[in-house]
Amino acid sequence: MAPTPRPPHSFWQTLNKTEILLFPRHRLATFGRTEINYQLVTSVSRRPQQANLRTGTVIAERPQIITPDRFAQRFEGFSEENAQFESFLKNNFGDSFRGLEYTFRNNLETIEVRPTDARELADVIRADIAARDVSRSAVIVGPEQGWGFSLMKFILEETSQSFVANFRELSEHGFFNPEFQTERRRREANALFRRAETNPSLIKPLADLLKRYDLFEEFQDRFFTLVR
Repeated sequence: MAPTPRPPHSFWQTLNKTEILLFPRHRLATFGRTEINYQLVTSVSRRPQQANLRTGTVIAERPQIITPDRFAQRFEGFSEENAQFESFLKNNFGDSFRGLEYTFRNNLETIEVRPTDARELADVIRADIAARDVSRSAVIVGPEQGWGFSLMKFILEETSQSFVANFRELSEHGFFNPEFQTERRRREANALFRRAETNPSLIKPLADLLKRYDLFEEFQDRFFTLVR
């Protein structure tokens, strides 16, 4: 059964009540994938002295240069309401995530119930991680309802903080050179041509890609041969 749609103000409430107490010392990788261990502490509103502790790993996959509005399926394993929250993000924060996109997968490992105040527990965990000098860990505290959104907030803030370093590294590798971009687009078109040769359902997406990349004239003979 699909989850009952939540009003936008409930998302704002979750975001406002979420605090990232500890970020990883290293930013998200530009040319690979990053694994971040997290500990998310949530308060159970009906029981002030009860907290839920979730531990797991968020995997950020290799980013690509993309259009700014492609938010669909960016998050996997965060909650049953992913699509609704992604729509909320797109409508309210789309301009903040232009250029680079990661996809994220949440591997939730454990859930523990602790008879203590959520913030006090989170502070203890943060102090312990700092004492052990762990570099790729995060500590988040937020409400129990919408815990997946609290975790997404951390991911979005981590992405934002990583953007400058990622952008600089991409620039150093020529990703924003027009000649490099044209060659990259040709490679992408050639790859889709090969797939379309055995899967006719990809012919229309191929035509759309060629038009979007302004490559249709260059590839039109090959395209019409494929259609015939």
